[in-house]
This record gives sequence, C-alpha cells and structure tokens, in this order.
Amino acid sequence: MVITEETTVKSILDIYPDAVKVFEEHGVDVPAQCDESILDTELGICDSMCHVDDLPTLIRDLQIFTDAKDKGV
Repeated sequence: MVITEETTVKSILDIYPDAVKVFEEHGVDVPAQCDESILDTELGICDSMCHVDDLPTLIRDLQIFTDAKDKGV
C-alpha cells in the first residue's frame, strides 16, 4: 500500500489494524479521538482535526510500517 495525503485512516487500519501504534507515536489516539467521519477522511485533511504536528513524518512512518508488514517483518 502506498500512503499519501489522499489515503484515509480507515483504508490503512482496515488492512493494518496494528498501525494504530504509529498514530499513537505521533500523538493520535485513533480509537478515542477518531469517529467514523474522521476515519473516512484523507490524511491531508484530518491532520488538523487530529492535531498531527508533522504530517510528512507520519506518512513516512506509516509507509515504513506497512512496507515491513507486507514483507512479513
């Protein structure tokens, strides 16, 4: 999966539920803070709603995480 600003939180978590850990590392408690409307929002838009300070770094870390999962790491 390629993670971009257009990727939704839900699309990531549907395939990689453990990715909540990556969000938590960036100060976002997805289960507590993100209702269904936020989950269906693109990362580039929900960053302000979820108080993400560094969206490019979150996207990079999510990409690293998903790539590792895809390789079975």
